Formats: sequence, C-alpha cells, structure tokens
Amino acid sequence: MESLIRLEVKAGHSVHVIALNTDKHYVHAPKPFPGTSLEALDVKVSPSFQGLWSHLNHPASYFASRFDHGSVRERILHWASQVDIIVVDSLFMAVYRDSFGATPWILRAHNVEHQIWERSLAQSPFGLKKYFTAWQTKRLKRWELSVIQAARIWAISSEDASLLRSLGAGECQAIPCSFDPQGPWVESGASGHGVYHLGALDWLPNIQGMQWYIDEVHPLFPWPITVITKHWPSHVHRPKELHHMARLEDGFDFDMHGIFIAPIRSGSGMRIKLLEAMARGKAIVTTAIGAEGLEGAPGVLIADRPEDFAQAIRQLSENQAFRQSQGQAARAHALATFADDVFVDQLRSMEPGSM
Repeated sequence: MESLIRLEVKAGHSVHVIALNTDKHYVHAPKPFPGTSLEALDVKVSPSFQGLWSHLNHPASYFASRFDHGSVRERILHWASQVDIIVVDSLFMAVYRDSFGATPWILRAHNVEHQIWERSLAQSPFGLKKYFTAWQTKRLKRWELSVIQAARIWAISSEDASLLRSLGAGECQAIPCSFDPQGPWVESGASGHGVYHLGALDWLPNIQGMQWYIDEVHPLFPWPITVITKHWPSHVHRPKELHHMARLEDGFDFDMHGIFIAPIRSGSGMRIKLLEAMARGKAIVTTAIGAEGLEGAPGVLIADRPEDFAQAIRQLSENQAFRQSQGQAARAHALATFADDVFVDQLRSMEPGSM
C-alpha cells in the first residue's frame, strides 16, 4: 500500500488516504505519507462470534464483511464526489463500492483472495474449522468474481493479472509492488552465511510454510536460522536451531545474514518480503509459489521438495562466491524491474478523463 501511494505522489497526483486503523494492527497517532493527507479511522476487525452472526448473510463472506464499517462508509461518501478517481487498495475495501457513486474506481488487487484460501485449505487437516473455512471461501469466491468483473484492476503480479482475466476481468494491468532505492531497504549483500526468515507468523500461509520447513526441511539440514516475527504460534514446535526475534530492532544484523528463505506453500500475489530481500542483495531460497510475481528473478533458487530446499540452503551456506553472486543478481534484477521509476510514468498516465 505504501508503495502505490508513493508512486501516485511521484506521478504528481493529489492523494487523500482513508485508512482503517484496526484493533489487530493498531497504530498510535499515525502520520500521513509525505505529500498526502490521511484519515485513519479506528475500527474493530478481529474475528468474533458476534461479528460472524451479525454478518452471516453478507454476500462478501465474513472474511471481507468484517471490514465493512459505517464510520468508514460515511467518509467515503463525503469524499467520493470530490475526487477524480478512487483506488480501492485490496479486495476487502470493495465492500464500500456502492458508496462511490459515479466516481471511477480501480481495484488494486494484492492477490486473488479466494486462491489464497483454496491453497490453504489444501494444506489444512480435516475438521470443523476446515468445513467452515471452505463454506466461507465459496462465498468469498462468488463475491470476488462479481467485483473483478465490474472493476478496472491493477494486479500486483503478471500471474495474478492472467488469472484475473481468465476469471472475467475486463481491463487489467500488472503494476507490481515497487521500492525506493533510496529508501530503508539498504543493500547489505550476501557475504554473511547466516540464514533468516522475515514474515508474520499470524498469517496462515506463513504458518503453514514454516510448519512444512520445520517438519520436512530442517531435519535434512539443521542449520541455524533466525526467524523475525512479532509472535511465534504456540502450536508450532520450534527446534533449538531456530532463533526467534520479535523485531529487527532487537539486534538483527543484516550484514551477517546473507541468505533469506521463504518456504511458501500457499497464498497468492507477490511476497513483499522477497522483494525486500532482493533489494538488500540477499541470496534467496523459496518455492515456485513464493517466487510468483518476481518475473523470473535471477539469484532466487526455487525448490518445492524438502530435499531440494535443504540442499539449496546447504549450497549457499557453504559456497560464499556462489552466495554473493546470487545476491548481486537478485539486487540487479530488483533495481531494473521493481524500482519506483520503472512505474511512475504508468501511474502518471492515469489522469482524469483517461478512464
């Protein structure tokens, strides 16, 4: 979201942001991005039985309907007639599309949402939770299809753009997440042989991927790994070789960690943590699903079988020259393919009247 807002400002647009300041990721006194104005509205979106019951018949399914709040709708109604275009940043914000009036709008699709849940279901054990998730996923899919068939879409990856077109999307173009080469993702290279993973383990695809790594990959090559996540799930066993760090600020050293792993087995869209690792010049090991959206990035080793994933980590950790060449190739690809300047002109073309 920050990437797209930054691009819109660089393209010369006047940007007003309406954001949900949720109970799950609450920010005290949020500040606007440079060059924008901001309204951050406090809302509760955490799942609850009361919320499920009150939204049981919502066509968007409870996955999306929990983001539908009257206070947000009021502000959208206020602004809709005053702006030239509305960018709906993520599918879940499309619950407000009936408040846009005649103002043109674009769906910024971070992923194909129902695909995330379908892939996650394939990794989940049978039980009441899986039955409920499957029911809600079917409802979400029907609603998502109705949205994408009515929207102009900016997909976050070429893979997602192709899928969205096959599902009936009309005008759909890929605008990947980009990064500012002068921003906070500073190059630190791949000279260090340390291995790390950066990703929130409160998101199901991340949890499933880490569980797969711990159960099937790590026993084949029990190399020390630092995992940066705010919370470690209580039901996920953590081997002694895996060091949990809640925040980067707690002493993580990028210079010592030249290898980034992303054991992604489900999900959709583009994994921003992989783009960050590329921008930092890290050698990377991930899966075919994890590499989606990276446009065939060099410097990224793709391994879907546990033995191949373990071997890739071993090879990178034991061969410094290879590790560094992989990191250099990954950063060069990031600069050439995903730097902000690559997409500013594309956003600049979105002037009023070009819809």
